[in-house]
Amino acid sequence: MRPFLLRILPQATSLATVLAIALLLISSALTASAQQTEVAPTSDKATAEQTNSLPQSQLKDDDDDGDDDDDGGDDDDDGGSSSSGSSSNTTTTTTTTTTTTTVSYTDITSTYWASTFVYRLSTLNVVSGFPNGQFLPTAYLTRAQYAAIVSKAFSLQPVRQSVSVQGVSSRFWAFSAIRQAYTMGFLNLGSNNAFEPETRMTKLEMLVMLARALGYTEVTSGRSVDEILSVFVDADTIPSQYRVTIAALVERQVLVNYPNVRELKLTEFVTRGEACAYVYQALVSLGAAESVSSSYIVNLASILQGATTETTVETDTETTVETNTNTTVISGDDDDDGDDDDGDDDDDGDRRNCNQGIGNGAEGCDPGNSSPRGGSNDEGGRTPGNR
Repeated sequence: MRPFLLRILPQATSLATVLAIALLLISSALTASAQQTEVAPTSDKATAEQTNSLPQSQLKDDDDDGDDDDDGGDDDDDGGSSSSGSSSNTTTTTTTTTTTTTVSYTDITSTYWASTFVYRLSTLNVVSGFPNGQFLPTAYLTRAQYAAIVSKAFSLQPVRQSVSVQGVSSRFWAFSAIRQAYTMGFLNLGSNNAFEPETRMTKLEMLVMLARALGYTEVTSGRSVDEILSVFVDADTIPSQYRVTIAALVERQVLVNYPNVRELKLTEFVTRGEACAYVYQALVSLGAAESVSSSYIVNLASILQGATTETTVETDTETTVETNTNTTVISGDDDDDGDDDDGDDDDDGDRRNCNQGIGNGAEGCDPGNSSPRGGSNDEGGRTPGNR
C-alpha cells in the first residue's frame, strides 16, 4: 500500500495545484467584471453631465441613422432647434359622391305648375309614381300617402311612443310609414288609435299637421297675425284657432297657392301635386332643400310690396283720366248740339269693355260681363272649386 501511495501522491499534488490555479483565475475574472460594472454608471453619469453642459446647437444626434433625435422623437430635420410656433400644412382631399335619380312622369310636363316640386321630391326619393309611369298630381291625397311622404321627407326625433294602429293591417303597404309619421307627430289617430288610411285630407288638415310637427306655431317676424293674413282674399274663412298657425307657415314660405297665390281655399281637398309643394317648401324652410322659384309660393314681402305698387298705379290712373276728361271738356265741341265732332261716327261715351289679348271673345274682346278663363288644375279643365 505504501508504495502505491508514494507513487500517487506526487500526481495528486500536481492536480490540486492545477485546480487551485484555475479557481484563482476564475475569481480574478469575476472580480474584474464586477469592477467594470461599478465603474460604468460613473462613466454614464459623467457623459450625461457633459452633455447637459453643451449648447443646444451641438446636440444634433450623430448616430448616422437618418433620424433626428433632438426634438423629442420627431422626424423632421430642424437643425437641432425647437420651434413651438411651427406647424405642418396638411392638405386633405374629400370626394363626395352624390347619387341623382332621374325620374320622368307621363302625366307631368315641364309647364305643369307643380312640376318643380314633384320632380325635386322624386330626386330626393321622397315620392314616386305609379307602375304605369304616372304620378297623378291632380288626384286627391290620402292619409296613407301623406304618411308615406312625410316619413321619407323628414327625420325628426320621436315625440311619442309607437302604438298599435287600429284599422290598418301589418301587411298594408304604408303600415310602417303610418307608425313612423305618428311617432314624429305628423299625424294623429282617432279614438282607440283608429286610422283610416284611404280618407282624403283637406288643405287645412295637412297644413296644420305639418306646422305642429315642425314647431311652426308662432309668428316671429314682428308683424301681426292680421297683417300677415290680410294678403289673402279669403282670410275670413280661416278658423280662429288656426289663424296663428297659418300665419306662421306664411312667414316661412311653406304655403303654395294655385292658381291664385292670394287665395287659400283651405276647405278643399289637397291634391298630390299641392302636397308635394307644401312638403318641399317645408324642407326649404328647414334648410334641407334648395329654394326654387315659383310665382305660386306665398312670399309675404313680395305680395305686400305688390299691393302697395298696385295702389299707387291705380291712383295715378284715376288722376290721369280725370285730367284728360277736363281737358276734353274745355277744348272740345262747345256748340251743345249733341253731335260728335271728332270726325268719326262712334259714340265715345258708350265704350266697350275690351280686354285685348285675353282671348275671351273671337277677337280678344270681352263684351263686358265675362271673367278671365283658365286656372284649371289639370289638362281636363277641372278646378279645385269644381269637385
